[in-house]
Amino acid sequence: MAATTGNIQKSYISTLDPMLDTREINKLITDVYNEDDLSDILGYGNKKMPTKQPVYYTFYDDPIIKSITVSSNTGTGTVQVTPALTAATSGYARTGDLVLFTNNLVGFVSNVSTSSGIDTLTIKSVSGANITLGSSDTLAIFSRAQGENSYSPTNIRYGLTKQTNKLQIFREISRITDVQNASTVEVEFQGKPYYFFKDQWEKTVKMKSDINAAYIAGDMSATSFSDITPYLTDPNAAPTGEVGGSGNGAVQTTRGINKYIDLYGTALVNGTLGTYQKANLDDLVATLIAVRGPRKYLAVSSTLSKTTTDTYYKSLGSSGVNSVRMVVNGRELDMTVDRVTYGKFELNYAVMPMMDHPVTLATGTINKNIYYIPYENKVKVEGGGSDDQIRVRYFPKQSIYGNDMINEFHTGGLSPVNPNGAGAFIGVDWMGAMGLEVLAPQHLVKQRVLS
Repeated sequence: MAATTGNIQKSYISTLDPMLDTREINKLITDVYNEDDLSDILGYGNKKMPTKQPVYYTFYDDPIIKSITVSSNTGTGTVQVTPALTAATSGYARTGDLVLFTNNLVGFVSNVSTSSGIDTLTIKSVSGANITLGSSDTLAIFSRAQGENSYSPTNIRYGLTKQTNKLQIFREISRITDVQNASTVEVEFQGKPYYFFKDQWEKTVKMKSDINAAYIAGDMSATSFSDITPYLTDPNAAPTGEVGGSGNGAVQTTRGINKYIDLYGTALVNGTLGTYQKANLDDLVATLIAVRGPRKYLAVSSTLSKTTTDTYYKSLGSSGVNSVRMVVNGRELDMTVDRVTYGKFELNYAVMPMMDHPVTLATGTINKNIYYIPYENKVKVEGGGSDDQIRVRYFPKQSIYGNDMINEFHTGGLSPVNPNGAGAFIGVDWMGAMGLEVLAPQHLVKQRVLS
């Protein structure tokens, strides 16, 4: 029978299957959908951090060493050139900078003039050789040189870039009536003969799935809890006669890994989808080098996406692929990965169960990508030390029951934990306010491998 909304009552139990109320049946429930292994991001390194605000911010520094890009140039083929830079790369070059041209020739910046936000440089060849410079060349400012009896160079200011994300409220409910609570259902679940316990387990699996799916596919809402006239509002309100929320509260949602990469990371697309090639691997490595990524990466995907890399590596014969247990910061996780070393990078391929689910992430292209996430889940911070790179921000629980992240409410006059009210039912609600946080998301890459 398909899933429906409503309380777990006697009529519902009977409509599931009349055999549930008889004895001649198999007392073990078959978990045909295998949905208890959907907690993926929550278990990754077990990193979490309480917060006091529903919107949270992180800052990262600007690159200290930068390149400049030419928009137009005069004087190519001579010992001195006068390039105008693009607006995006203006404001950084100083007199005394040493510039590396595309043919490895070194130039000295002898003058910088700025008009309407556009820098125009005078660059002289340090060796006296003629300079060849194209109108769209990108040059590296790789060093500096000062003269005898010099004065201080122009000061340069490095900025900070702000990133933000929001908490999302997740909630699930289990309700069972007095009649069904008194009736023994002839199905055993974890040794207990009550349908109630099966319902609670399924609801916690559903809630874990909702949270993890949001951490992968979610997008940050324009609406915030503080909005006076929010665009997204919650239509759920307490039924007549039951004490509870009035509804119409602002709804905000959290940004997941996929959107973090779209905004700040790198999205690659294989030239021939369905067939992984050396060029795709080279493209990945070049990208990781360019974003200054760490040496070790976890490559997570659906099974079908992983088969593309499996086929490629196995075609190489002795490819150096090793199956090992995954260990993050000294903590061994219940996951086996295929480890490959290529260039300076160690790539650890693994299947993320949620990406194999036939519904959860199947309608878009997320399960057609391989997601490259820093393996050690650590990022360096200014002044030394490190911080967790991917973690969960959350409001600590405010209820008596639950864990540090999830509030658990017990309602109903028949509640064995906290009997209250005159309602002849047992009710359990779970609620948590949490969101994903990614530091240095520039290090994250996704690579489309399937059409």
